[in-house]
Amino acid sequence: MTTAVELDRYRMPLPGPGTPVIPEDRVVALHAHLNTHYSAAKWPLAPLIDNPATSLRVIEWSKCPVSLREEMRLVTWTLLNGELRPTFVKERRSRRSRLGPDATWQAVQEWFRMAGWLGERGIRSLAECDAAVLHDYGVKVRDSGVSRSRVVKLLGFVTRMWAFDQLSARPTGIERPPWDETGIDDYLPSEKGGGGENSREPLATQTMGPLLIWAMRTVDDFADDILAAWEEARRLAEAARTTAATTAGRAALHAYLVPIIEDGAPVPASWNRGELCFARSYVGGLTGASERQVDTAIKRYGLTKAAGMRPGACPLDRPVTGRIAGVPWRTAIDFSEAASLMRNLGTASFIVCAYLTGMRPEEVLGMRSGCCPDPQPDEDGNVGRHLIRSVHYKTVTDGEGNYLAGGTEREVPWVAITPVVNAIRVLERMVPAGHLLFDHDAHDALYGLRPSTRGALRAQGMRQRIEDFATWANTEAEAQGLPAEVIPPDPHGNIGTARFRRSLAWHIARRPGGLVALAIQYGHIRTALNTDVSGGYGTRSRGGIHDVLALETALATAETAADLHEQFETGGGISGPSARRALVEAATSRRFEGREIKTDFARKYAAAQRYLARDGAVLYDNPNALLLCLYKQDRALCQRDGVGAEAPTLDRCVPGCGNTVRTDEHAARLRERAEHIDKQAAHTPQPIGDRLRANADKLRSFADEHDETRFTRQETPA
Repeated sequence: MTTAVELDRYRMPLPGPGTPVIPEDRVVALHAHLNTHYSAAKWPLAPLIDNPATSLRVIEWSKCPVSLREEMRLVTWTLLNGELRPTFVKERRSRRSRLGPDATWQAVQEWFRMAGWLGERGIRSLAECDAAVLHDYGVKVRDSGVSRSRVVKLLGFVTRMWAFDQLSARPTGIERPPWDETGIDDYLPSEKGGGGENSREPLATQTMGPLLIWAMRTVDDFADDILAAWEEARRLAEAARTTAATTAGRAALHAYLVPIIEDGAPVPASWNRGELCFARSYVGGLTGASERQVDTAIKRYGLTKAAGMRPGACPLDRPVTGRIAGVPWRTAIDFSEAASLMRNLGTASFIVCAYLTGMRPEEVLGMRSGCCPDPQPDEDGNVGRHLIRSVHYKTVTDGEGNYLAGGTEREVPWVAITPVVNAIRVLERMVPAGHLLFDHDAHDALYGLRPSTRGALRAQGMRQRIEDFATWANTEAEAQGLPAEVIPPDPHGNIGTARFRRSLAWHIARRPGGLVALAIQYGHIRTALNTDVSGGYGTRSRGGIHDVLALETALATAETAADLHEQFETGGGISGPSARRALVEAATSRRFEGREIKTDFARKYAAAQRYLARDGAVLYDNPNALLLCLYKQDRALCQRDGVGAEAPTLDRCVPGCGNTVRTDEHAARLRERAEHIDKQAAHTPQPIGDRLRANADKLRSFADEHDETRFTRQETPA
């Protein structure tokens, strides 16, 4: 029962025209200057946002129908300043007493759409929204073609409008939505599959491989050249802008230009707004001439027209040290490309960090300089792993379930392998000490832009940067004669920023040893995820990349079992100590249909945990060792260190293990690999060649053993 005291506590006062939109106690210092007043035409939500990588939403009242604008304004102010009663929250266990800024903006946009729908029906006040009207609106949302989860969210926003209207100093009288009273089932569309992060398709191997190659190459091999070129380009531009006119500067400019004009040589040129122009900043900085002296020379010699007719390079006087296949990747870096190369360097660093850590995009964009210090040796002189300390924002709430604008530092750090550490060190050279590694000002200053917001680059902008990076990398691949390293389009659309986590989990689960670009690095990531130092990310009891990894592993093992069953049923042969047991499991075991579960990610993850916890019943594919592993802890030779593990260590497969299963396809591929090794041995000095030939013979012996012991459906032993 709600008491009068509780009513008094939660009911809001009536705001005046000058009342702040965001209450002072909730304003974040970073954006405090953007807080506005009740009667303003636009309400920025930035004062609620401390996440440097999120969009700064604005409520624009011009987008709300005039007839309902003032009622909507009051209930929105109440939403921003008030808090739902505990009784309301308790009865609806999944609801928070206060939304975060992004969800608040989404709620108000839905209210605007609802207002438009009401206006089309001639309804001019929320007081006219009785149960019948709200029922019709619920049916309209249900039949709009959006997913079930989306319908639940949209109708929840309407329920929240009713709840906050009750807390207003001047309630409109909108009735309680029928779905809140009788249940939402009648307002849900038919199920069409799951959504959320886990439903995003992993990037195709043929796309992810060369993309990662170019990202790492840019960070590891080109970064020094790009950073040095950028510093030189900035020095020249600043000199051209600030140098005063002198006789020496005019003489140097004349001496530089006369041979070009007299010989008809290429003219230093750069692109400006889509047109080729004389490179005035480059030439001014190079010669020490002032801007006015350069402009006078442009007119005198007709350099604008000459640059368009015979454009020439603007090489920077910095040595190029980076190489591709032993050859310098540039003769010199051009003044006009320094900024775009810096942009690509930042993007490459993001790709490396996002893909090889499993961090969410906003967590990568929220990293700061100094977040990954070099580990110090312990008392025994052992040096541990590099760890990334990062703030996360997703689902971060206080003790009462309210959104925390500033996020919170993760209790458990991310483990950083060498390529990630290299990328972070490059980013630390691009931004001032202590700043965000993807600081908006530092990265957008490349083009002399004045960002309208402070903080980190946004995920939306990074998506376009990644597409631009792929385009640039493909141009480089063609220019360098590397057609095999062209990045093909992904069959499921743009690369984006949110697919890297799923892609990492896919490659760890399905490509042990790392067939895409990093070889053993993937094994190192899995090992890192399963160590004490990574804490919750190494166990299946905490959220993070391991959640996605568990789901992807369960899907992969289920598909492996289904494939084995199909091969055997169609006449294929099978061998190995666990062959018969694997066939029984593949034919009779319950299947994991995680990709089709019609529920939230937490339910899918829990199902994956249960599926993978069946000791002796989960079938893993190891394409590197060319075998299957029906993993049972007490028989696993990969776990002979005295510590049982709930999954095999596939990069440590041991011949003769009792968990091994092989098929005809494995035997054929063993012989193919042996033949390839023999060809290598023929062109290798004898000691190494002998070892290669011995390895090839061992692979053939595995294939021969399969042929001798295999059985088929028609030949199944008693």
